[in-house]
Amino acid sequence: MTTPRDPRDLIRQHDEQAMAGEDAAVSDVVGPVDSVFTALWRWILRTWARLFGKPTEKAEGGRLRDLLDELTAKIVGIGLDPADALLHHAQRARLMGADQGAREAGIPSLTNPGEVSQETRDAIDRGVKWAQEKLATGADELKRLEQADLAEVLRQASVARQAQAILERTARTTWNNELNEGIRAAAKEAGARLVWVAERDACVDCLALSGRVVDWDGEFDWRLTFGKKAQRPPGGVLKGPARHPNCRCRLSPWFGHDTEGALSVTHDWADAIKEAQARGDQVAVDAARRAAAAAADSASFDLPAALRREAERSILNGYALPSEGEKVRIQAADRLLAAIGTGKNSRAPSGWQVPASVKKRAERALRKGTFTTRSVPTAR
Repeated sequence: MTTPRDPRDLIRQHDEQAMAGEDAAVSDVVGPVDSVFTALWRWILRTWARLFGKPTEKAEGGRLRDLLDELTAKIVGIGLDPADALLHHAQRARLMGADQGAREAGIPSLTNPGEVSQETRDAIDRGVKWAQEKLATGADELKRLEQADLAEVLRQASVARQAQAILERTARTTWNNELNEGIRAAAKEAGARLVWVAERDACVDCLALSGRVVDWDGEFDWRLTFGKKAQRPPGGVLKGPARHPNCRCRLSPWFGHDTEGALSVTHDWADAIKEAQARGDQVAVDAARRAAAAAADSASFDLPAALRREAERSILNGYALPSEGEKVRIQAADRLLAAIGTGKNSRAPSGWQVPASVKKRAERALRKGTFTTRSVPTAR
């Protein structure tokens, strides 16, 4: 008997490709802005040293006014209009998502996965506008200074530099939005459903959705969370990732953990293969066989259940990114342990029997108020 293929292996490969594409988008969009601000910071330091000497020297009067006027002019003059670059990378993300989704579903690549969504276009417009407003606000704050040392000048200039972080967040979020829209298009083409896939150190909200399945055009329950209360999405509708800024969750086509249902979810693959053979269409034959194999793999490996187990294990082990406070993770583990119960054969909400060693490790963390490690082990 062969071991069922774990579809997470292919999903992880696709994750690496997607993250490389995301980083390329950030570099393209934010890199030029970062270079401008880096040069501007050097100019501030050099000019201050030339005019006032010590960084702690309190400056005022005409020389300070001249420095601030020149600095604000440099900030206002930053040509911040990356909308085209953001839109370009969003389209690339959709194409990549469609290709990855097709591979995961076992169907030929989509020739037309659709254009960038209006929601993503609106998000790009909002992000660029917000970044431009930060530049203007930073310039205005500098104009108001009547006396200052170097630290104060840099602090006020940093308001303008927040534009850089805004653009990075916009690039990452819109990339992932469109990546998942491409995957959704592939699932629609294949007649598959969609399963939410969260990273092992995802936030407590996203981990609660990992392994949840909806129709390709369905909505996920945004109320699900391992935390105290989930944040409501705009409009109260959650079609898929990104659930929040910098979210790296993804979707994956899912045919169902049922052999008969999985093999018939799109059409009768055996008849499709025969028809393609009769036409002498080897491309169609190969495509139908790949789709049948993907459906069979779906039937032999319960991906949603595996993802839900992995998410609960992550909560009990305290895996998290530095951006999420440890208190949040401790409280999440406490709630999950309470749901599991103390019985010897007690099970987690997803149905798996939690090993005693995992429970004990989580209980020790609760008593100490801290987890031994929060990083996900590199070995899979």
